[in-house]
Amino acid sequence: MALCRFVRCAALAVTLVGTAASAQVAGELILGLNDNNTWSANAGRTNGAGNGVILGEVGWPGISVQYSKGFNDYSDLGFRASFLYSFEGTTNSLVGLNLAVPYRRQLFQATRLGVTAHIDPGATFYGNRGVQTGNVWGVGAPVGITAGYRWDDHLTLDVTGDIESLVSFSNPVGIFFGPMLGVGGEYKLDANLALTLRARAGPEFGVVSGGSGAQFAFLTLIGLAYNTH
Repeated sequence: MALCRFVRCAALAVTLVGTAASAQVAGELILGLNDNNTWSANAGRTNGAGNGVILGEVGWPGISVQYSKGFNDYSDLGFRASFLYSFEGTTNSLVGLNLAVPYRRQLFQATRLGVTAHIDPGATFYGNRGVQTGNVWGVGAPVGITAGYRWDDHLTLDVTGDIESLVSFSNPVGIFFGPMLGVGGEYKLDANLALTLRARAGPEFGVVSGGSGAQFAFLTLIGLAYNTH
């Protein structure tokens, strides 16, 4: 059931990105491979020196808003607030809040290909578990690598491998972690505005005070990114 939901969400997101790309052909905007157009919200390139990027995303497992600033051509740092309605991407319905400080570093960059590594340290809270069960408080630092290929002036496609993690201090005490693999894309509507897509899936393992187990987890997010410079 969860796998079917992930496939449906990912297919819908790809359709929307493809529709936007097709619509752009009628009035083709040539952006060019220049320094002002190599910024990326999450598709294998960093923001670029001095660029501030606002990114809003919606989908599963929640809604998020992020602002990040490029320190130089190779790294950026930001702040992200996410409202969650799923526990760590699983089908367990829990309302939560994640506050993170995402950092990205460019590992490789060529004309078309870019590779970045990221770490997103932050704190997470999950509520609505009932008075007797109690709420979940924890910290985590997901890490991952993204490789993006710039197909043309507008479209960048990427593949990503992440390791998710959450250390829970209460209800239950333990650690949740798991690998997630997936694909994504970024479509430049103009030089400063981009439509984004991220889709990931993988097992979520839990080793807690009450035992251990595993569940299927996934992420499917559609977003809009704006480069404020």
